[in-house]
Amino acid sequence: MKINHLCFSLALTFFSLSACQLIIGKSQLRSDSSEQEEKALADTIALGLSYPYERESGSYLFVNGTPYPYEFLGKDPLTDGTIRVAGKVIQVDRFLADLERSKKQSKPEPMSKRTPIIAYGSNAAVSALKRKFMSEKFARGWAIIPVLKGAMKNFEVVHAAHFVPVNGSFPAGIAYNSGAESEVWMTFLDATEMERMHTSEGIDADSPESWYSYGRLDNVTIQIPGWRELNSAFVYIDNYGALKVQGKIAALAKVPGATRSPKVSMEAALNSVEELIQKIPVSNDATSKCSKWKAVEKRLCENIVDPCARDDRTLALLKDKRVEFWSLPEGSGVKYTRLAGSDKAGHPKAFPESMRCLRSGN
Repeated sequence: MKINHLCFSLALTFFSLSACQLIIGKSQLRSDSSEQEEKALADTIALGLSYPYERESGSYLFVNGTPYPYEFLGKDPLTDGTIRVAGKVIQVDRFLADLERSKKQSKPEPMSKRTPIIAYGSNAAVSALKRKFMSEKFARGWAIIPVLKGAMKNFEVVHAAHFVPVNGSFPAGIAYNSGAESEVWMTFLDATEMERMHTSEGIDADSPESWYSYGRLDNVTIQIPGWRELNSAFVYIDNYGALKVQGKIAALAKVPGATRSPKVSMEAALNSVEELIQKIPVSNDATSKCSKWKAVEKRLCENIVDPCARDDRTLALLKDKRVEFWSLPEGSGVKYTRLAGSDKAGHPKAFPESMRCLRSGN
């Protein structure tokens, strides 16, 4: 490094050797910090493009960050169901009893006391559940969640019409479409896990705005192979509505199912709004940090780095009528009852200031 030669030359005339080493150390720290920040940004961009993230091949029991695939769901997946552990098939209640003794954690709540929530986006993925439940934000420190793979009739998993702070991409939403069928996953949460999930989805009783509302869907059909059919379940409804690509709702290409709407990849969905969002200015910080990326990666980077540009781009989708809001047509027979969270789109009060656009009114 050139700084080494300069520093040691100066040390002979002006500085002590220890002062010189301090200069080198600080320079190295700045370099390391910059590299770490750039890598973290690159990882976050990749996360956005990979949404809704890798999923398991079938139903699984999420235990403290590890997925154990179900071999048999039984009548009750937390008692007489069986899972595969280290190549062996073990009954779930025996496995949990051993875990309770070895880890000194409480016995998990039975299925009868758990809430079945439809996971149609990232909440079906082990990686997302780990980020939510295996972190300091989940004070209890342990989570045991049955995650059951199913198929939901007359609904599609679609691109939602807003850019999320966590990775800059479009999240998933759910939309009614008669005759369609989409893969969904049912997460069965106890009360403490529910509280953490609500927080992660921005459900706040004191907030006039929210990303989602939370409620109950009745008169639906969710078939879980090897177990049962559910006709009622709970769900987070995206307040921003579904993204329209070329005038039509766009289903997520990565989510299996017989959709009636065209299936569109994340990259294609982002490209479909390029001519709209490219007109919106970004901060100097975003321009600098995102200069190395091109095309959709650059837009994701800008959405991550610049909260104001991200919010302006979401607003542009609404103004340009690229949105179809949540609704249930008359005659569908399906009923949605909102139970928590505002149904007005916007950032909840609990949204961190560090990720918020701090202009007046945001």
